[in-house]
Amino acid sequence: MLADDCPTWAPEETRQARADLSRLIEPGDLLGQLAVAALGADEAVELIRSGREPTALQQHTVGEAAESAGLMPRQRKLSEALERWRTRLPQIGDTQMLNSLRRQGGGLLIPEDAAWPRQLEDLGPAQPLALWFRLAGGDSDPYREVWGRLPGAGRSVALVGSREMTDYGGHVAWEAARELAGHSVTVISGGAYGIDAAAHRGSVAGAQHGHWPGVAVLAGGVDRLYPAGNDRLLRDLLKQGMVLSEMAPGSAPTRHRFLQRNRLIAALAAAVVVVEARWRSGALSTAHHALDIGRPVGVVPGSVFSVSSAGCHRLLRHTPAQVVTDAADILELVAAATPHPGAEGQDCIETVQDHVTNDDSPSVVDGLDEVARRIYDALPVRRVTTPGRLSAIAGLPMPQIYGGLSRLERRKLVRRTQGGWGRSAPSRGSRS
Repeated sequence: MLADDCPTWAPEETRQARADLSRLIEPGDLLGQLAVAALGADEAVELIRSGREPTALQQHTVGEAAESAGLMPRQRKLSEALERWRTRLPQIGDTQMLNSLRRQGGGLLIPEDAAWPRQLEDLGPAQPLALWFRLAGGDSDPYREVWGRLPGAGRSVALVGSREMTDYGGHVAWEAARELAGHSVTVISGGAYGIDAAAHRGSVAGAQHGHWPGVAVLAGGVDRLYPAGNDRLLRDLLKQGMVLSEMAPGSAPTRHRFLQRNRLIAALAAAVVVVEARWRSGALSTAHHALDIGRPVGVVPGSVFSVSSAGCHRLLRHTPAQVVTDAADILELVAAATPHPGAEGQDCIETVQDHVTNDDSPSVVDGLDEVARRIYDALPVRRVTTPGRLSAIAGLPMPQIYGGLSRLERRKLVRRTQGGWGRSAPSRGSRS
């Protein structure tokens, strides 16, 4: 049961259905998100559980929504998608998980709740199925407390940047976050090393009494504060802010999930500021998502000799991003933002999006299709695993698992042993 004095929560059956769906459907699977929107969470999860083929009406309803969203005919086949989602059926059905998480200061927000952050609707079909949240815990009801900690549509700023920050970038991020928190602006970032961590530290330092200073959006489950080196920082954030994730508890962060997570950071914020970014920094992905939905983007310039600012300078050259140097500039950027999302800047940032990864080195997954990338992400780094286990982790049917492994094997990215499949040792000079 949710708080008795808050009659604006969705039925618990719908919350449980979306909890299960968040395990079954991988972020970025647009047909899954469209199916849930078209059929409703309860009908969608019942269809997946049933093991039967979709009715003609269900296929038509979902196919029509998929066509309107721009999916190609081969991407609209609900029967093939059901096969994909059913690979994870053994992972659902835990009706005690929500109660257990609530006792630890967490819970699940769903679009049917009045507390749902409506700015996420700007993502259209890419809106998350649900948001898992975690607070510090204690005696208070997390569902009652979460109301005051969610980022307001016009009072939040995302500060993002590279993991490999310089002293200059770290100082700018910390100082800007501290001042923004002092003006009761919620600072959003991704909880990672580097600029993210500096922004979270600054927001905690600048928090005023009664204002929750920060939100960390994670790429894995909220029960696992990742990376481990930021555990203490994230626990400090939990005392005054919160962590969010669209991934169910127990989910591990992967490259694919990091990139999908960036769209949530962009949508939750009124503006996105890139403090320091290399030529191929993942922070450019967040800037892309922001421009795509009409959020203003600010960029902190750096030295022309610094590789840590090469991505920032490229944003300034090729997109409508604006120069910002301090919290005052950022607040001005937010104040000038129009409330109507648009596509300005989408075309001119596509050249940047094509080069987005987490570092400047060529990646072993460059050139791989989406299925092969998901399989490679699901492979353990040092051990081996079975195709059946890969199917459950990656959320792909066995034929796609075998086909993807064959493609990865041809590129010498995986090794096959009697015990199963594992990643090949990277060649010298390459990084995964």
